[in-house]
Amino acid sequence: MSKGIILLFLGLFVKVSVADNSTQVFLFELEVEASIYNNITNYLMNVITNVDNATVFNFNITTDCTLKEDEKNCTCNTGYTWTSDICKKYKCCSNEICTLNINETAVCLSDKRVSINGTTTMTEYNYNELYQTDKTPTDEYLQITTEIIKKLKTSFSILPWFDSLVITNIRSGSVIVDYTVQLLGPVTNLTQLENIANSLSGSTIVTKGLVTINVPQNQPVDIGSQASINCTPQEDLGPVKWLLVGTQNKITEITNGVEASLQKNTHLTDTVYLTSISGSWKGTFTCQYTRNSIQHTASDKLDIALLPDIRGISEPQFPDCRNRNKKLKVKIWCSISDSAENYSVTWNSTDLTDLTSQPQEVRGGFIYYIVDATIDCMKYGNMTEEVSVTCKFTNNRAKSNRDRQNTVNIPVINEYSQFCEAEDIWPVTKSNHHAIKYCDDLSSGDRRRLCNGTWQQEISFCVNVNLYDIQKHVQELNKGLGIIKDVANTIFNRLQQTTTTENFISYANINASVNIIDGMNNVSIQQSNQWNDTVIPDFIKSASNLLNATEPWLEVKQDNLSLKYLHTIESTIRNANISKSFNLTENVKLVLCNISNNCNISTASVTSNDNIVAVEFRNLAKILPRPLKDKSNLSDAPILSVTTVNKIGGTGVFNVTLSFSYANRRLRNHKMFCVFWNETLMNWSEKGCLWGGIKNPDICTCNHNTSFTILMSKTAVSLLYMDELTYVGLGISIVSLVLCLLVEFLVWDTVVKSNISSFRHIALVNISICLLLAYIGFLASVNPMDSQANWCVILTVVKHFCFLSVFFWMLCLSFVLLHQIIFVFDQLRKKVYLGLSITLGYVCPFLCVAATFISFENGKDGEYYSKETCWLLYKGTLKGSIFAFVIPVGIIVFINMFTLFVVITKIVTPTVSEAKARDEKAVARSIMKTVVFLCPVLGITWIFGLFVLIIDLTDTPLAHIVNYAFTVLNSLQGFFIFLTNCFGEKKVRDALLMRFKGKQSVHFKSESSTKAVSSVMKK
Repeated sequence: MSKGIILLFLGLFVKVSVADNSTQVFLFELEVEASIYNNITNYLMNVITNVDNATVFNFNITTDCTLKEDEKNCTCNTGYTWTSDICKKYKCCSNEICTLNINETAVCLSDKRVSINGTTTMTEYNYNELYQTDKTPTDEYLQITTEIIKKLKTSFSILPWFDSLVITNIRSGSVIVDYTVQLLGPVTNLTQLENIANSLSGSTIVTKGLVTINVPQNQPVDIGSQASINCTPQEDLGPVKWLLVGTQNKITEITNGVEASLQKNTHLTDTVYLTSISGSWKGTFTCQYTRNSIQHTASDKLDIALLPDIRGISEPQFPDCRNRNKKLKVKIWCSISDSAENYSVTWNSTDLTDLTSQPQEVRGGFIYYIVDATIDCMKYGNMTEEVSVTCKFTNNRAKSNRDRQNTVNIPVINEYSQFCEAEDIWPVTKSNHHAIKYCDDLSSGDRRRLCNGTWQQEISFCVNVNLYDIQKHVQELNKGLGIIKDVANTIFNRLQQTTTTENFISYANINASVNIIDGMNNVSIQQSNQWNDTVIPDFIKSASNLLNATEPWLEVKQDNLSLKYLHTIESTIRNANISKSFNLTENVKLVLCNISNNCNISTASVTSNDNIVAVEFRNLAKILPRPLKDKSNLSDAPILSVTTVNKIGGTGVFNVTLSFSYANRRLRNHKMFCVFWNETLMNWSEKGCLWGGIKNPDICTCNHNTSFTILMSKTAVSLLYMDELTYVGLGISIVSLVLCLLVEFLVWDTVVKSNISSFRHIALVNISICLLLAYIGFLASVNPMDSQANWCVILTVVKHFCFLSVFFWMLCLSFVLLHQIIFVFDQLRKKVYLGLSITLGYVCPFLCVAATFISFENGKDGEYYSKETCWLLYKGTLKGSIFAFVIPVGIIVFINMFTLFVVITKIVTPTVSEAKARDEKAVARSIMKTVVFLCPVLGITWIFGLFVLIIDLTDTPLAHIVNYAFTVLNSLQGFFIFLTNCFGEKKVRDALLMRFKGKQSVHFKSESSTKAVSSVMKK
């Protein structure tokens, strides 16, 4: 038996070194008899100290081998491990027993050995001296590289355990040399290495071996499990930087995320804790410490037993079993993303028979696993709604979490099923199910179309492939893979370019884009990063592009995508450090506003007692939930988001004043609502916001910051009990007018004795008749929607004519009074009056109505009248058919007011005979009596109608006072006419009394005469 001993020692050999005090490692293999093993090792350890002007120290035995006939069993002594060559060839990588070929040199090296990768710029050389233009070495190449190696060795060979220095690459830029230095033992004096780095100006030094890394030993680890990676430097090297080289050789920095947590433990150890491990963590972990320009690193691999995401579909998707005698062939596909994992796939179904696996297919980045099966329609044709098959993927490398499965449900069309016939690319589809088509290679996802008895609109969930790639990148960031500030500009720029592309606008792409922005902001907050001005332009352009069309937002019902969009944009703005305004797009405009300055955007302006950022959104109101839908219309007003930049100090209360140009479109008597999105209630709210009212209709004042808009009420402001007051008043007036006409008929011959009384009573009768017809027409159109269309226009014309006639007859009465007062001795002839009054009372109203009817497109709905009210239209100041009524009525009312003024003046002005004996109280009573008696019959109370037109109903309380006064006075006008000008007149009352008493007297006289005649005849 013999033993082979490898002796590893370090000597300073002047003859072999490149400089004084340089070091060199020598490896000796000594084969001795087993019987003298202990003696020879002791002897070598104590005797060999000097060799030819060199000092030998750290003489250590590293490897112990037992020789056999054609092989040897070797082990590494404590503190040593196998070399990388042995590890690769024999899979012996630690210090375990390794069986080697008898001729193989068994080499174990210190487990604290260090390798140094360096880059140094050699300014004294020129790249052209080393390489020709075709990149082939020049004749001086060997000489120059030898000089470079000698210079570098001069610096590095003074390190203990120095073994070799090899140039790995030479680049241009003067001459940049990449090289590797091998130290077969530890570096115990880092200051010495740092001095070397400082002496080599323009150098980068990276070490391996000064930091120990520990990864889970029992690999691979299961997906979804936990793991930790530890790094321990030999001394304090400062903060650590963690890197991961993934399966695609992409280097990513690791930070805190939903799956990763970085911690600094005691004893210099830094740890990455991984929870719910996903396949993203498969790769090589590197911990990197930097001190005095030298990077100290350690790396090791983490292997993960992956499990796939599975999608499944059948062909046909809806087997047709209406013929129960059929046996249908079905192909089921289970597909996964292309992967290097070797899964075993099994199929299982209790419903299908003859399951036969087919060869795999690889296309479009997916691996398709296929099975053929049979459906027996006799068994499932009229009872079963669907059958199913399960594909299970098993990873045999995993320990516990070994498999993942997907069940493909296949709806069966039986003889009782409703379905949609095939249409274009869409197959026959069972009712209440979706037909599915996978997207093309330029997008990810699927397209779906619902059949619910009839085909519905197709909905695409195909996400643009570039957008899908960005979304995966953001998901990696959220896990903890990547630093947001390093990649933010790139991601937002890619997003902006992708959202600008043709055919981008779809629900799936919009949804993915919103998720990207939301994910980016969540990661930014998680990493305590604030956005700066460099990313804002691409962010705003991307957000604006999403609002270019609103229809795709509404494709998926009961989805809060628009709310998520608004919340995401606001949250991103709150997490931004913005120093200027950005007016870059039509749909989204951002303005930075300083304290108390009036900031103008495109359709609004903002003033606040704090520094704010205001963002205006166009088109957003069309896709947000309907605000105050019971009170307001779905507005196309802009949404204005207000975010504070720096909160005010002290106990001051935040307030903001917003001015919306949209308020200029406010309709008369329509209230405006200042609302904001309440994230607590998840609804629009008016709390904390006040509308400026009729005086400032475009102003909203709020005491908080969020998203605001201004809305117009769906209907005009209505006053309580207004309809009830109107109907009661009209009922009383109609009864009163009928009584008035009846009284006039009864007392006409008694009362009408002169031309003046004739003129007055003729006017009164015609006023009563026209007003009665107008009131009846008004009540007939109370529910215009229940009437036929032709009836509505007829009622409008009747009311228009009758009300105008009322006022023109009032004008006639006014002229009679004026003539009587002014021309005292010139009596008006009856024929002249009748001709004038009939012309004014009926011909003039007829001409007004006819001209108005013709002018407004021959009485067209929406031009001459409104179907909702069966009355003339108001469209603004001096706009609308209503002014064909208002203008003549207004003129007549003012003339009649002048008449009333003349009458009162006549009463106030005393005659010569009354000058000394005038009673002021009697005069006041006369004036009051005149006003009370003349106002109803002259239509003076309609002056309130002018104020009703002028004063907006939102102008409280004045509008309420005027409208209630107008309604009460004019709905009871018939009653007041009867009370004052009919029953209130003494002559009329006397005539009625005389008429009823006269009948009784005649009856008494007739009886007496009869008796007298009878008596005479008897005599």
